[in-house]
Amino acid sequence: MPGVQFGINVRAVSSQQDFTQLVRRAETLGYDVFAAPDHLGGLAPFAALTAAGMISERLRLRTYVLNVGFWNPALLARDIATLDVLSQGRAELGLGAGHMKSEHEDAQLPWLPLPARVRALETMVLQVRRRLADDAHRPRPVQQPVPLLVGAMSNPALSVAARHAEVVGFAGLRHIRGAPAGTFTVCSAAETAQRVAEVRRQAGGRPYRSDVLLQWVVIGRDPEDAAAELAAAAGGQLSVAQLLDTPFVLLAQDAGDAVAQLRRRQQVYGFDSVTTHQPSLEPLGEVIAAYRATDAS
Repeated sequence: MPGVQFGINVRAVSSQQDFTQLVRRAETLGYDVFAAPDHLGGLAPFAALTAAGMISERLRLRTYVLNVGFWNPALLARDIATLDVLSQGRAELGLGAGHMKSEHEDAQLPWLPLPARVRALETMVLQVRRRLADDAHRPRPVQQPVPLLVGAMSNPALSVAARHAEVVGFAGLRHIRGAPAGTFTVCSAAETAQRVAEVRRQAGGRPYRSDVLLQWVVIGRDPEDAAAELAAAAGGQLSVAQLLDTPFVLLAQDAGDAVAQLRRRQQVYGFDSVTTHQPSLEPLGEVIAAYRATDAS
């Protein structure tokens, strides 16, 4: 599995010291990308990534992902270019159509239907890229272009990713049809294969990375036991069968088995980038060490 990247998506810290320790631990464990989401109640993404870039000189710095409805092209181009300059060319712009209606309402921002959010996403991609490519733009980003990730799981938003992104982020979650906004389930293996095939078709041979966002990583336990515990914690929204089937959860008896699973997922889905959330920092770190040890042998 040559060239696979590993990323960690930070959720929250309680102090400067905790944040510094988190960044350094991610670096020590061998992560390649330090990422920040865009949620009210969490860290401000550009502030967090700029701070991370001052602590680590190696980690790439990715927004994962910005809600398109929170931004406009001029301000976003300014902020991502600033991050790229201050990190000496390590910024990556991750964008998404947005999926938390409650946060838009809290911020007193419009919540649009999905087709309108997807159109806004593509417009943002095109306008930010145009601004950053302009020689007159200040600050001038180091990278030309700044790598773009589009994170999605719906076919319309993945279509934007297929046509424009250097990294297609397969988020793994989708709304349960007919359920209240913010109610999610994980995509099955079959659904994922369909979406991957459609992205490949629309990309038309254009090269890109495929990132899988692992919602949970549990190593060192029987996968069925771990799935049962996660299903119970989900309050009935997820079943054991779903958790054992989906490629967006990594449950393994040991790190070697986890590496084998990731290799199979790259063969089947093309996943050559793996990201997880902060609570899974240590277990995925164990998998990174095992992956790189087997790759070097």
